[in-house]
Amino acid sequence: MKLPEKKFLLSLLFGAVVTAPGLVTFGAYAQEQTPARVVSTAPVRTMSIAPTMMVSGQVQSKYQSNLSTGVDGRLDWIAEPGQQVQAGEVLARLDLKPLQLRAAELQAQLKRAQIQSLRLDKELVRQRSLLSKALVSQTLVDQTQAEADLARADIELSQASLAQLQDQLSRAELKAPFAGVVSQRFHQLGEEISRSAPLLQLVNLEQLEVRIYAPLQYAPFMQPGQQVSVFDQQGQRSLKVVSIIPVSDSRSQTFEVRLQAKDNGFQVGQLVSVGIPTAVAKESLVIHRDALVLAQQQHSVFRVAANKAQQVKVALGQGQGEWLQVEAELHNGDQLVVRGADTLTDGAAVRVLSAEEFKLTGSRAGVQ
Repeated sequence: MKLPEKKFLLSLLFGAVVTAPGLVTFGAYAQEQTPARVVSTAPVRTMSIAPTMMVSGQVQSKYQSNLSTGVDGRLDWIAEPGQQVQAGEVLARLDLKPLQLRAAELQAQLKRAQIQSLRLDKELVRQRSLLSKALVSQTLVDQTQAEADLARADIELSQASLAQLQDQLSRAELKAPFAGVVSQRFHQLGEEISRSAPLLQLVNLEQLEVRIYAPLQYAPFMQPGQQVSVFDQQGQRSLKVVSIIPVSDSRSQTFEVRLQAKDNGFQVGQLVSVGIPTAVAKESLVIHRDALVLAQQQHSVFRVAANKAQQVKVALGQGQGEWLQVEAELHNGDQLVVRGADTLTDGAAVRVLSAEEFKLTGSRAGVQ
């Protein structure tokens, strides 16, 4: 090999030796400058959690009535099923003709009694003047007085009968006692209706409640005002216990619980599942559901400390709303990643979004 060629090869090797350490240094620098992953966090907190069991419940209206007129008569008109009405609107109407004729008769009787009473009062005045002159006997005056008293009693009796008939006339038009929808009707036009026969069913769609029947042995663990979890097709929500009826029979051995379901998007007759407590609640560590990283073998969370993500394994317990009971090496107030945890690794650098940058972070962090 000639001398120029050897110098050229030596220069290439020397350049490679000088350049290689530089490449290693640049790679390490690039690794150190890897940008931190942006995450949001929510704190670990303590909460009273009780073991629960699921029972079936049904959404029902607080106001669901089978309505009748309380008057005998022929049905002239009735609302259609599915018709929505307001309180005070007419739902059904009976034939008013017989009642109107009876009212006219009673008014005539009342007028007759008033005329008779007026005549007897005048006669009584005349007889008393004659009695002072000894022209009539005291017996005749007493008899006229009794007849006048009876005439006034007839007036009162006619007035009472007329008032009763007016009440029947008002009842002949069945009016809605509350706002709702006609869910069913039991009679058709032209039928003769008895006073106790229900004409239709009216259901209020706004004042709703969930009714459940739970084992009687768990009655001591429930009380009015308590919040319980309710599950349906729309997901999970928390409802307040309105009333408890701790009365059972020898067969069912269950007690009734009613939950407030107003303005929660429920439908009358809808079936739901309700978690009721089966023991006394205990203080436990809970995490937000979004902090949980699911895996086949072991679930975990990422705790943020000194802008580093630390993976912590957890064992799950009971759930309450958006919070889960866990057993883990965690403490109250630890910040757990709730957004961005799926792509994290143990020890990864992170940057936590502030409340202004991520509104949900502020709302969660403020709940202690």
